[in-house]
Amino acid sequence: MAELIHERPSRVAVLSKKALTTHRYDRWLSKFGIRTSLFAEDTPASRAFLAGTHQYSTSSLFPDWKRNRAVDQAVAAEHGEQPFDRIVALSECDLVRAAELRAHLDIPGQSLASATAFRNKFVMKSLAGRGGLRVPEHRLVDSVSTLMDFADLHPNGVVVKPVDGSGSVGVIELYNRTEIESWVHARALSCDDPTDYLVEERVVAPMLSVDGLMRAGQVEAVMVGTYTRTCLHSLVELAPHGILLLDTDDPRVAAARDYLTRLLRALPAPEETMSFHCELFDHPQRGLMLCEIACRTGGGNLNLIAGDALGIDLEQASCLGQAGLDVPVERTMPESGRCYGDIVVPRSPRSLPLGLHCDLPGVLRFHRDDRPGLAAKVSDYAVDALLAGDDHFGVRQVYDSVVAWLDEHLPAESATGRC
Repeated sequence: MAELIHERPSRVAVLSKKALTTHRYDRWLSKFGIRTSLFAEDTPASRAFLAGTHQYSTSSLFPDWKRNRAVDQAVAAEHGEQPFDRIVALSECDLVRAAELRAHLDIPGQSLASATAFRNKFVMKSLAGRGGLRVPEHRLVDSVSTLMDFADLHPNGVVVKPVDGSGSVGVIELYNRTEIESWVHARALSCDDPTDYLVEERVVAPMLSVDGLMRAGQVEAVMVGTYTRTCLHSLVELAPHGILLLDTDDPRVAAARDYLTRLLRALPAPEETMSFHCELFDHPQRGLMLCEIACRTGGGNLNLIAGDALGIDLEQASCLGQAGLDVPVERTMPESGRCYGDIVVPRSPRSLPLGLHCDLPGVLRFHRDDRPGLAAKVSDYAVDALLAGDDHFGVRQVYDSVVAWLDEHLPAESATGRC
């Protein structure tokens, strides 16, 4: 599947918050004679996996993964004993950490400047704007006064979000000074201390999802879909949303690819093959505008959609690319005649009857998670499904049929509603 770029890497460190049962870094890399050291989140599932058969040379588990700097120390200590040739990280929360380690240990791979540009929304949008691309008006929230003044200039509302957030966690729409003052009070935001928040104008427009592989600032493979509802509104309303691929001859596909090409030129893109997930506002008057881009695989069923539409496992390809392997791409865009999409439903008090499974036409895969509780982020799913149709219209019909099926089988007081 892959050929080496230069010299064969012999040892790779993997930073993983992903499920080890689905992300078989050890198998992916051992095919090329690479010894893999695993540094992963300490969970019952991780411990159970490592108690079984695997191909990791060494493994270490850490609690409180995102904030635990013992992870960095462990990687550096093991590198000191026997150097790593590469570092692999697929979770968004690990991209900057991996880049910092590469810089500290003098290991090739995505630089800190690149990881920051694809992670920090203020840096990202500033670079895109300087590159001549349309972006929403935005400011770094360095004081309460900045936030208030910016909101006064945008009477239709503003959106406040963490500069390095994901999954719509901590994102909120604010429409007036009362709501802003309440948010400031809840966040204990002082009047002059710098914060990690970005404020931007509220853009009311359909959202496109642009996903695939990039390398050295070039698009290697891409698919374009449209959101049925934004991630933020799905989380706030605890309502379903999905991404439905567009037909290849849809003019939005060419426009999105052109925007993405220009965006990768504006950002310090990684040299190695990596997956990306880009969200664009499709404003009816102003054209495409950047919501965000990340150098990681999108959530939901996007990796499964890519497998069917592009013939690519984006996670595996990104792992191999970061490990210093050249990943050939046979299909740069989806082929016509078959269209894919998905539907996800955030966790809520609603629940389907036990044992009930959706087998409607066009539903290729249906998964349910009956754990109780409310979704804290958009990836806390109660239900997710992979969908297919002959074209965009066909997959939209399948999506609508699943939403109707959910409405029929969920209790009336917790019905999902339609997108």
